[in-house]
Amino acid sequence: MANSPSPSRQDVSFHSNMATSVYANPQERHLDSKNISIALDELKRELRFGGRVTCNLSSSGLTLDCVRGLPDQLRSLSANVRLYALDLSLNRITANWEELLPIVRDFLGTKTVEYLDLSLNYLPALETLQQSDVLLRGYVSYGDRLSLGVDGNFLTGDQEYDRWILGARKFKREAYGYSYDSD
Repeated sequence: MANSPSPSRQDVSFHSNMATSVYANPQERHLDSKNISIALDELKRELRFGGRVTCNLSSSGLTLDCVRGLPDQLRSLSANVRLYALDLSLNRITANWEELLPIVRDFLGTKTVEYLDLSLNYLPALETLQQSDVLLRGYVSYGDRLSLGVDGNFLTGDQEYDRWILGARKFKREAYGYSYDSD
């Protein structure tokens, strides 16, 4: 079956009745700058189906150095189709907020992806973003397109903290079709 989707392709129905396909790194294969091209080749095959494509590279062992080059690599995969959502949660991305912001800009500011999840990496506490108005504005400018929080947390009533929970929920809703009781 030449046209059958790869084993990593899953169809998820959205509340908006728009289907998306999800490319998931098989068996959470450890990825680094030497072998990420394997996953990107698999993803390229998914992109040829068109539509909304989510790339799940969570728990893949990606580091900051590997992620830095990822926006250019993703843009080169397909001229006609771009990723809808990119899940980079639970990796080994170690960075401070200053180091990470240019990478976020490269993904979201260039519309390489519509939604980006960087939660549960080795990043400073979200509260530390309050220490720099410039950095906070930089991250907040992407609104709910950027997920840095944990979607399963209860809303606290603190607008500064809740924005990250809501952003995480928006990512999960858009990327995977999750719904929440409070929605």
